[in-house]
Amino acid sequence: MRTDSTRISEEARKAAKQHIENIYGAEYYENRYYKTKADSQDAHEAIRPTYVDVTPEEIKDSLSNDQYKLYKLIYNRFIASQMSAAIYDTISANILADDYNFKANGQILKFKGFMTLYVEGKDEESNEDENIRIPDLVENQELKKDKLEPKQSFTEPPPRYTEATLVKALEEKGIGRPSTYSPIITTILARRYVEKEKKQLVPTELGRVVNKLLVENFGDIINVQFTAKMEEEFDEISLGKKEWKKVIDEFYKPFEKTVEKVEEELEHVELTPEVSDVPCEKCGRMMIIKYGRYGKFLACPGFPECHNAKPLIEKIDVPCPKCGGTVQIRKTKKKKKFYICENNPESCDYISWNKPKKDEK
Repeated sequence: MRTDSTRISEEARKAAKQHIENIYGAEYYENRYYKTKADSQDAHEAIRPTYVDVTPEEIKDSLSNDQYKLYKLIYNRFIASQMSAAIYDTISANILADDYNFKANGQILKFKGFMTLYVEGKDEESNEDENIRIPDLVENQELKKDKLEPKQSFTEPPPRYTEATLVKALEEKGIGRPSTYSPIITTILARRYVEKEKKQLVPTELGRVVNKLLVENFGDIINVQFTAKMEEEFDEISLGKKEWKKVIDEFYKPFEKTVEKVEEELEHVELTPEVSDVPCEKCGRMMIIKYGRYGKFLACPGFPECHNAKPLIEKIDVPCPKCGGTVQIRKTKKKKKFYICENNPESCDYISWNKPKKDEK
């Protein structure tokens, strides 16, 4: 992406107005202007469809499934950005029973507005009811208990970042630009600082060690204010208010000394290897899990005396639905997982993109 601007041309604004009024009615249109962030890349307009009369459904047959989903997301979000706000009727009730106070909150959607096309966090079509209904009540009305649904809540730590929430955090803190978000995520995954578990980015032991070293030794750089501070100094250089050599010199001299100190400390840092349950056929030691350019593999900890190494085959605890054998996890060249029976192709042809279930027939 070449822009994170929210600015659109007047031509696009007029086209959106005409489209909304023709399709949905004049009450659905609201002339909206959005403020562009100070550090936005504003040389280009916001990402939007070129022509609003080219709807996603009209060209669906000419697009791949991924292209259609992407165009529909851009199209709907753009049109929705020029539509009226949604209107809810909300109700809040305090229900007294002896010494207890029960609270109930509800809402009824009266006018969908922009939600006709787009709801944040619901890019896929959903049947979820927007209404949490509470019957009409009057003050001091006596109620009869139908049932109580007790629910206990505990304080939980913040959820781990997913790729989407990490990008959102980078945007909010002004770190990087739209064109750098994808490389940032690709890099931390490729260098095994984090691993994906159920879409969440979970730090590895290597990631924790690297993070600890960086925070302890480069605290003035590893913070969210550093990027903004450097951007300000670069702006002052471009305006002739500061000399670029002086700015670089003030940064580099203490940085160079810190790097030399950290390089000495790194010689004493050791990562605890992950021990597998597979014995080495040559020397009997339990093999350890290592990482190579093609992913995980098993290596003998007795290296260099013992050079034994072999691929690491990941298995799942669900038997093959066809023959009862062990199901293995494999990956395509593009790192996409698939599931295959250990007996394939000799005596079983089971292979699937989806993880088998225990009750699968």
